[in-house]
Amino acid sequence: MSCFLKKRFTLIIICVLIATYSFGQIKISEFLQDSQIATQDNNKLYFVDFWATWCGPCITAKEHLGVLQKQFPSELYIVSVTNENPLIVEKFLSKRPAKLAVAIDYNGETHKRYNVTTIPDGVLLNSQGKVLWQGGAPDLKKEMILRFLRQQKSKSSVRSFFNIVSIEEEAVFEYQPKQELEVKSLTVPVAELEVIDNKDYLKLTGSLKSIIGFLAKIYKNQIALPLDLDTNYEIYFKKPLNSNDNLAFKLITELNLSIERKFSQGEGIIFNVESPRFWGTDQIDWGKNNTRYLVSDSQLKADNLSLRDVAYQLAHALDVPVIVPEDGEISLVLHDWDFHYKFFNLMQTDLEDNFGIKAEKKTISYPVYYIKKNVP
Repeated sequence: MSCFLKKRFTLIIICVLIATYSFGQIKISEFLQDSQIATQDNNKLYFVDFWATWCGPCITAKEHLGVLQKQFPSELYIVSVTNENPLIVEKFLSKRPAKLAVAIDYNGETHKRYNVTTIPDGVLLNSQGKVLWQGGAPDLKKEMILRFLRQQKSKSSVRSFFNIVSIEEEAVFEYQPKQELEVKSLTVPVAELEVIDNKDYLKLTGSLKSIIGFLAKIYKNQIALPLDLDTNYEIYFKKPLNSNDNLAFKLITELNLSIERKFSQGEGIIFNVESPRFWGTDQIDWGKNNTRYLVSDSQLKADNLSLRDVAYQLAHALDVPVIVPEDGEISLVLHDWDFHYKFFNLMQTDLEDNFGIKAEKKTISYPVYYIKKNVP
């Protein structure tokens, strides 16, 4: 039986079987479906799109990839790869069919190989497995593909390009937190913050600084703590969450830490909002997913995000503090967003014309939060 045919998983993990395609460049555990657009043979380029069923921007990015696949059906093969349980993915595809190839990286080996820590992400490879480009799917353009196609001579089939590792397993039952807050120390370093936000819990995996920054929506350079405290954690907040709860403060208290706010001077961006023209929440609809924002190399898009959340994402993209009004009606209400950020003048125009936000870059005074261990 071909490894490309869909298999059902009914037994607990028994074994790992290496398939006969021993020269494959990309290791996956199975294909859930082949591409309904592209040909199987003689492809010069392969794009591996890392995604997940819970990632709204990933699903939106697939529309862009679908267009590209139709433009290059015989020389480019796009495969959407997830490390989720196959049964979850099959259920998702039954409700939202896709024409692109879909594969499972069950052990996460391919994610680790290409250092994929945030999604959407992807790698463009030639037929011999050499990485030509890596980045988010929305940043993969037709012109780039044409340029790489002109440079490549060799071709390969899908069957020879992928090394398929079959796994027989039972449906995985996801861990459910029992306490309102559960904290687990990790000994293995985590490169980037991982966020899972579903109906049952909010799970954060990463360094303490990144976790606190996410919970408080504070730019990383506005948080100061000793190196010995900035260790890695796996944090669960059980739902439903109280909207009045300060989750960052709750975590700090749980870890027996204290926090002190001081002010520093430096370059930053201030958002002034005198006459807001914010969008509603019906301009973009990515569904009820974990990731509600998409930051490409020049554009920031978001579905149901507050101005404070947007400023937090923008601060990380531009690597400077972004200060928003303290008025909760302006900074905490949810809206949809779509604006350019790479070139400051274009960002200023986008923000003022579309949202009534005046952005100013200058030397500012911004808060820095010093975290330390409480003395017994």
